[in-house]
Amino acid sequence: MGREVGEKLFARALAVFGLAAAISIGLNGPASAAPADRAGDPVVLKGSELGGMLGAEPGKIVGFKWDGGWTQIPVQVDERHTINARQLYPTAANGYVGTTDLGFEVELYADDETRSGADADATFDSDDEFVFMGGDSGSDAPADAGSPDGVDGESGVKVKVDDPVAGGDAAIYLFKATGNLDQAAGVDYVDYDFKLTNLAAGQILLNDYGYIHSTNPEDSTVTTDNYELHSFDRWMEDELKVKAGDATGADILDREVAQATLTGCNRSEYTFSGRWTEDSTPGNDGNTDDEGTYVAVTDGPVRAIRSYMGANSGPYVQRDHIYYAENEVNNIYLRVHLMLDLYAWTDYAPAAIGMTYRDMQNTGGVTVDGTPDTLIPTTTEDVANGAYAWQQVSGPQGSVSTVISSETDIPNPSFGNYYLDDTTPAAFNEVQCGGDGQSIGSSGFGILGPVTPNTDPRYGEFNNLTVSRTRYFGPPSDGAAAAAAYKERVENPLAASASASPMLLKKLKVSFPGKKAAARKGKTYRVRVRVANTGNLVARPVKVCVRSASLKRRGACRKVTSLAAGKARTLVVNTRVKANAKGGKLRLMVTAQSGKAKAGKAMSVRFKT
Repeated sequence: MGREVGEKLFARALAVFGLAAAISIGLNGPASAAPADRAGDPVVLKGSELGGMLGAEPGKIVGFKWDGGWTQIPVQVDERHTINARQLYPTAANGYVGTTDLGFEVELYADDETRSGADADATFDSDDEFVFMGGDSGSDAPADAGSPDGVDGESGVKVKVDDPVAGGDAAIYLFKATGNLDQAAGVDYVDYDFKLTNLAAGQILLNDYGYIHSTNPEDSTVTTDNYELHSFDRWMEDELKVKAGDATGADILDREVAQATLTGCNRSEYTFSGRWTEDSTPGNDGNTDDEGTYVAVTDGPVRAIRSYMGANSGPYVQRDHIYYAENEVNNIYLRVHLMLDLYAWTDYAPAAIGMTYRDMQNTGGVTVDGTPDTLIPTTTEDVANGAYAWQQVSGPQGSVSTVISSETDIPNPSFGNYYLDDTTPAAFNEVQCGGDGQSIGSSGFGILGPVTPNTDPRYGEFNNLTVSRTRYFGPPSDGAAAAAAYKERVENPLAASASASPMLLKKLKVSFPGKKAAARKGKTYRVRVRVANTGNLVARPVKVCVRSASLKRRGACRKVTSLAAGKARTLVVNTRVKANAKGGKLRLMVTAQSGKAKAGKAMSVRFKT
């Protein structure tokens, strides 16, 4: 009669689907370093936390670290805004999308290539996001460092970074660029190539996407030094290659799964993507109740963003993939009517056979071999609201460690762990909706129900539910200790706080005190100049020059050995006017300079006849 159902239920603990409110953090290796060594950990700040940069042109915000001198670092600004959710679908979309006035708004990434659209406030505003990597932070700059070239020195903002796990702190400095500084600093940590393959020449995502009852085939890739991912539709991911360390780089992914219930395929990543005829349940083939839309497709120097909506009768269910150099933060925001159980897991390919599966309750691990295992189930407390859990597969192919967390106001939610390793899954609760039909090292989480309350704001009283699955792509050597360290860092992201930069700056001002005497051609002319240091750093030395084409040797200069902050000094620069100077006036340019600080002012006096 085969294996007992009860034994299989114990051996393959059920569990939780993903969804989450962006915990943006990553790492590479055990938790033992100061922030500057947490190279894979992003630091994300809202515009409201960087008050000194509010109102700046987003592309003009540039970052620097101090390492004995100024070194520019890559930074990124991603604009966000709040819009009516209905804006994300064209008017022709009907079905589950609803009327033109839904009565609720959502805060999203802005993108002028999608129906999300550009941010109405084109400046860096309070809901925009600023991001940099912890590994790009440096030391505190000395008080007399001055400012980097090509920036407005007075615009400086210091961002202090603290590591709550291992201790230590670091800093970066932000300025408004005055020249053509590249915000990316010549660096590109993530290469995101988004490519829709069914668009004809001249067609674009915004106008020609199949928002209603349509597949939208893609050939989209994310590539970093540590991993490669491939997607062929909104919810459809089918390739994963880990490149960290000495990983073999084999494609170990069959598919990423998003599925309602374990017993059927009426709702899965296939139906969410309009691919009713491609799943393993022929009975779905006549359905057309689906809409989908892209929110943002961003390829930046620090991270890439892939954000979309649409999950059958939950057209406002949203999934964000945020890709960093070493990890992916995968957030699903649930907005759907009352449901039963929901799941998300990674189904590995035969190329993953021989890897080791581990989780919080099974740190010793079991071999991924397509043969069912008996595991200690993860408890609901391990994955309760606000808690963090981890799962991992590792081997010569590399390591994938996944950290899960949830945020919900559902009372006593029932979340759990999911694992199934069986090349011939046959039980009633082991339905495979696609891929190769096998379940190899399949691991993830589930919202177990038995009932998941309404989370769609359109349907009266609703709850909020988001879960974040953060996947780290590490070397083959990653084991249980590394996975636990990833979990600890997700729980305790790098903390950052901003303040006006304490940089001491020299700032000069030139003026001409007293009455200006007339000049004589061929004679000496004495120019009285008052130079003031309005900055907060001593200017040492200060060179004052008077220049004009009407002067012999084109002009003359004097040097002031030192000018303290807040002080001024009046001096006389003696020049000699050419005898053949032309015109009725002597026109002079007076400059004062100390290092990078420079000021100038024009002066004009009449000639005596």
